[in-house]
Amino acid sequence: MNQDEQTLRVLLLPVPCDPNPWDLLLPGAAVAEIVRAEPLTAPAPRAPDWLIGYLAWRGLQLPVIRLAAPDRSSDDQLRHLQAVVCHAPGGDPSLAFVAIESPGVPRLERVTPESVTASAALAAQEGHPFLQVTLCLRGRPAALVDLDAIERAVLGVLPADEVPPGNASD
Repeated sequence: MNQDEQTLRVLLLPVPCDPNPWDLLLPGAAVAEIVRAEPLTAPAPRAPDWLIGYLAWRGLQLPVIRLAAPDRSSDDQLRHLQAVVCHAPGGDPSLAFVAIESPGVPRLERVTPESVTASAALAAQEGHPFLQVTLCLRGRPAALVDLDAIERAVLGVLPADEVPPGNASD
């Protein structure tokens, strides 16, 4: 097997936590676009904490998911909110895309089997409902995002009469 067959392209979303920064990993094939996520429409008052609002994108209202606690040291975080628009993997016509808040500047990376090792460095993130596995990528703690779990959770909190406008099938 050649090197290209063992290489996976991922998008890294740096999480600038003090004192231990880490990365969220998204499969590159799942990413549709990286956008400035302003302004957001507020979610319903009973929405879970991870649903931070809705983003107008190409005629749709996408739910914006927060996977990492905000860095409290940055007062202007919300003024520079970026989101990664991802294809929802399940094929539900009411939710073709979701947006994930990017806590830092995203970057593309090529991952090989040699660059990834098991890690317990993110013990605080273990059990997070939207993180599939924690690992180390080139010596830095990281967590693989579980897009299936995000899709199930979003569909589970949105009653049929609250599907974001522009997302329901005709």
